Amino acid sequence: MPIPATVALRAFLMLATYSGTHRHVSRAVKSVRAWWSGKKIAVIGPVAGGKDSFLARLRGRDIPKAHAGSPVGEQVEAFKVKLALSHGQEIDMTCKGVINTGGEAAFRDDPAGWRAVCEDADVIFYVMTIDDLARKRFYRGRRVRQDLEWLFTVLPHLRPDVLVHILINKIDLEIESHTDYTALAVELVKEIAALDRAVRQILHPYDARYTGATLISMRNKQIYTRAIQEALRSIYAALDATHARQAA
Repeated sequence: MPIPATVALRAFLMLATYSGTHRHVSRAVKSVRAWWSGKKIAVIGPVAGGKDSFLARLRGRDIPKAHAGSPVGEQVEAFKVKLALSHGQEIDMTCKGVINTGGEAAFRDDPAGWRAVCEDADVIFYVMTIDDLARKRFYRGRRVRQDLEWLFTVLPHLRPDVLVHILINKIDLEIESHTDYTALAVELVKEIAALDRAVRQILHPYDARYTGATLISMRNKQIYTRAIQEALRSIYAALDATHARQAA
């Protein structure tokens, strides 16, 4: 039986703080909102990772009951997104080129597939799952690794300032299967650190465009709402830090 949403949220907040997967950088909400407003985002990722559910959440709709991806890819029209930050502030974005697809490698590699989705995007969200993380599918020869290697090949052809952020979906399932959240957090520290190292190695010399990974649940609305706000702040904070280094 699923644990209560409030319990899941409390556990998620503890895990996120303990594991350091979110960059808790104090930034003025006004600055974050100003940068994000008008930005274009793209969403890619492998089969059943949660792209359809992320699309539904962004649109303010209920998530689908079952995965409904198309093996040949179905283009979804660009749409406006409004996301609330703290203090009642809202961010207006454009979500473009979300693909309602199983994320098959053939469609990824097609010029009209993922590359077309990512063109002109300011931020690319790559959606994987907590199972992908635990099974280390970012290791050589595995699916997440192959996707990241594909991303490396196309980054030179995208916007020169495009940013990449990873969403690790289905953290609610891990919370439901554990009772010792501290032990889970310790394990997540190691797993996400290994993912970060792999991503930066694969994307080098474009690794500065990687802004980190955020634990999220598309199914649990409370976790989703908190996580997506943290992801937006994390991306802005990484960009701000890069600008500060360049200025120095």
